[in-house]
Amino acid sequence: MFKGVMRTVGAFAVAVGVVASIGVAGPAGAASGDKNDINPKPVSALKKGGTFVPVVVDLCPQFNTSQPAGNLLNCSQVMDTLLPHAYYFDSSATHQWDKNWVLGAKFTKVNGKPTVTYDLNPEAIWSNGRKFGLKDFVATWTAKNGTNTAYENTSKVGFEDVESVKKGANDDQVVVTYKKTFADWRALYGAIYPAELAATPEFWNKGWLTGPTVTSGPFEFVTIDKVARVTTVKRNPKWWGDGPVLDRIVFKALPQVAQIDALLNGEIDYMDVGNDPSGAARARGSDKLRVNVATAPLHEHLTFGSGSTPPTQDVRVRQALMLSLDRRLIAKTIQGPIMGDAAIENNNHVFLSGVACNQDNTGDLGKQNLPEAIKRLEAAGYTTVGSDGIRSKGSQRLTMNLIYPSGNVNRQNTVLLVAAQAKAVGIEVVPTIIPSGSYFVAPNVTSWPNNKYDVALFAWSGNNFPISSVSNLHKLGSPQNHGQIGSAQVDALYDRANNIFDAKKRCDLANQADKLQYQAVHSITLFQRPNAAAMNKKVANFGAFGFTSVDWTKVGFTK
Repeated sequence: MFKGVMRTVGAFAVAVGVVASIGVAGPAGAASGDKNDINPKPVSALKKGGTFVPVVVDLCPQFNTSQPAGNLLNCSQVMDTLLPHAYYFDSSATHQWDKNWVLGAKFTKVNGKPTVTYDLNPEAIWSNGRKFGLKDFVATWTAKNGTNTAYENTSKVGFEDVESVKKGANDDQVVVTYKKTFADWRALYGAIYPAELAATPEFWNKGWLTGPTVTSGPFEFVTIDKVARVTTVKRNPKWWGDGPVLDRIVFKALPQVAQIDALLNGEIDYMDVGNDPSGAARARGSDKLRVNVATAPLHEHLTFGSGSTPPTQDVRVRQALMLSLDRRLIAKTIQGPIMGDAAIENNNHVFLSGVACNQDNTGDLGKQNLPEAIKRLEAAGYTTVGSDGIRSKGSQRLTMNLIYPSGNVNRQNTVLLVAAQAKAVGIEVVPTIIPSGSYFVAPNVTSWPNNKYDVALFAWSGNNFPISSVSNLHKLGSPQNHGQIGSAQVDALYDRANNIFDAKKRCDLANQADKLQYQAVHSITLFQRPNAAAMNKKVANFGAFGFTSVDWTKVGFTK
């Protein structure tokens, strides 16, 4: 069985899990067992062959998904069919080993040091014929542990705590030894990269810009066509696992405004309507389509970048902006048509709805409070109110640019609501549209220090190991902390949470850190989005995966 792990929109770190041999607790804040919604069918009920055409928002600019420019959903969707994964999450969001590559693992202590022993599938190979094994585990660790900063990465969490990666009892066993406890040790090797990719920092950073050169999966890379705007993979004839049902998968890039028409016309087989209520309504009105919905670790937010506009650097201004917003009204307006009464504001950066340890961490900033917002602006020196209602401090106008991608009506409406509400307290939020193809490229929404925006609207996609992955978004010095908003105290709390196994204590520590980050207004969480998938009714074993994984070998069309 092959299970790709669909992840990122600008993503959290990827997670893996195992059953520990010495009673180590499961992941703190794991999914609470929500089901997926994927039209499950046995392979015997499916037509053999065919081409599945899912839509993506844009072509992938970098197929190394650990490199900042490749840390995008449209990249991971393609690479999930082409890279080894140590694990998957089944239909109840429970971890299982993906035995195509990793038969199992055992956690022990050797000479007092945490040690994980992986047993590998001896049949696993790469597309160049080389055996999958130790070299790839070593190369992935070497490129991602932060020791050589020439390797550009979105995260070094976990890998920085590894002391060594060595051969075990035989060629099909890898032993990973840690310097200290890393509670989410299961979170390493969610994607395992070929040694060839990590041979040099230069190749790691630029070698896969136009496509992966070495892969290992049920499909193999064919081409990226920048004219037709499609990326194609085909069945891998050397695949040793259960053969895929499909002959090909063609990932077609279309702006969101064009996707629903393409789906209704049969040009594509699948689209995400979680951020497109109009598209969802039109899909539900078609007898040829279906809409699947599942709770998912995906949330919309306003994040502060490294922009040069002075007001966004003042915590009192960021607090005032949050206090000016009626986040529940925004959630109801934007997500109500899809989620109904379940559309509410999100009050936790770490533990979303459907995840254990969820609680409200917003404190006194969680609800709209215009008088308090004004009070904090005046404390920051913005006491003069102009004829247009916008405040200023001396010659400094209280203005900030809020960027959002083109072709997305929902995000445009969100930005307009934010701008209107902020103006009530004298903050000028300037809606700034960015072409969707340039949105996740410097100087826009990209890793620190390469971004130059003031505020941006986008979504983070999480996973079943939220503490270690979310800590990467909040720790100072991390490239995924776009605005470098945080503190040594927050870093220390996350370090402690990542270095103990007690699940309750880990949750408590992460929530303490999150409360501090809300007061610092690291970002303004708006609402959690569901996985809402519209697709051809005949598509089986694909749809809204929530906290679970896609098995690309089982995706197909009913007879």
